[in-house]
Amino acid sequence: MSEPLSWLALLLLLLLAWQLLIGAWARRLRRVRYGEQVYFARTADDWRLALHYYHPGQRRWREPLLLCHGLGANRYNFDLSDETSLARYLAQRGFSVYSLELRGAGLSRPAGPEATPFAATCFDDYLERDLAAALARLREIEPGNDFFWLGHSMGGLLGLAWAGRGLEPRPRGVVAVGSPVDFAAAAQARGLPALLRLAGLMRQVPLRPLARQLLPLVGAPPFLSRLVTCRGQMGRQALRLSMVNLSENMAGALARQLLDWHRQGGFRSRDGQRDYFAGLEAVGQSLLVVGAEADRLAPPGSVTPAYQRAGSGDKQIRILGRDHGDEHDYGHGDLLLGRHAPEEIYPLLGEWLEQRATPLETEG
Repeated sequence: MSEPLSWLALLLLLLLAWQLLIGAWARRLRRVRYGEQVYFARTADDWRLALHYYHPGQRRWREPLLLCHGLGANRYNFDLSDETSLARYLAQRGFSVYSLELRGAGLSRPAGPEATPFAATCFDDYLERDLAAALARLREIEPGNDFFWLGHSMGGLLGLAWAGRGLEPRPRGVVAVGSPVDFAAAAQARGLPALLRLAGLMRQVPLRPLARQLLPLVGAPPFLSRLVTCRGQMGRQALRLSMVNLSENMAGALARQLLDWHRQGGFRSRDGQRDYFAGLEAVGQSLLVVGAEADRLAPPGSVTPAYQRAGSGDKQIRILGRDHGDEHDYGHGDLLLGRHAPEEIYPLLGEWLEQRATPLETEG
């Protein structure tokens, strides 16, 4: 065998070994976690969306809570493990919890051949189609009850945009965790605009398979993890769990819309006709904005304007970090999945919700 062919054969063997390693690692890390029940909602453009229900055991509060994950994520955003599960924590506090998976995430799939292609999905589709369908289904399941919205990252943006447009049903309160309404200020992370430009050239950004390919490299070098976590928060095992279970692909159309937000410094519909940022003034519901000083993807300067512009008479903002008197710093992913989130952040969210929820009478 000639020398070039020998090198090619060696390269192919190394690639095969790498893929076998990735496959074995992914199988070992794969987790199957659901709530006690899964409901489904049908969108106007023929997508079937999953609503994962976490039963409270003894329900203490009338209003259900709807959770919404962020970009490139799914239900594991709120339920990665027994140790880091905001969904189960809030259910234990007596809330009826529903975790929505947006189109293309988790169990949410096209219902038929006429469904809008995932590659064409933008923020407006999530807002006008997915939220409309999910909230209509929630009304069927929980007739006559108001609801609370809690979203992480893009999930928080969706709740803010829905409330700002005054769409029905209106949430009783909105919690936005790590949600950058000023996307220009959110581009602190070096190279993020370039990554968005590259992603915008694709029909679909393969975040899920890419995350798996990077499994063996987690933590070495550290730049692979520092975008989403701070030292002492998500360890290598937690990061790998999230990469295998939580990562989802992103539509190219959404990447192009995010790039437009970064370039223009706006938060608006794809056609430019609706200014979601200006609409924040119409948010009259109770509002909690949560950010983190060490969040590289949604730094304080990008989340604070949601609090500043909201017209609500009951609004609060909480920026987490040692500089603000907390025991620990938090990155973007740490806000829900960090090692110390269950002791420092989950109670903050639970107490805020309980102070605004309607108690149910209990026997005895």
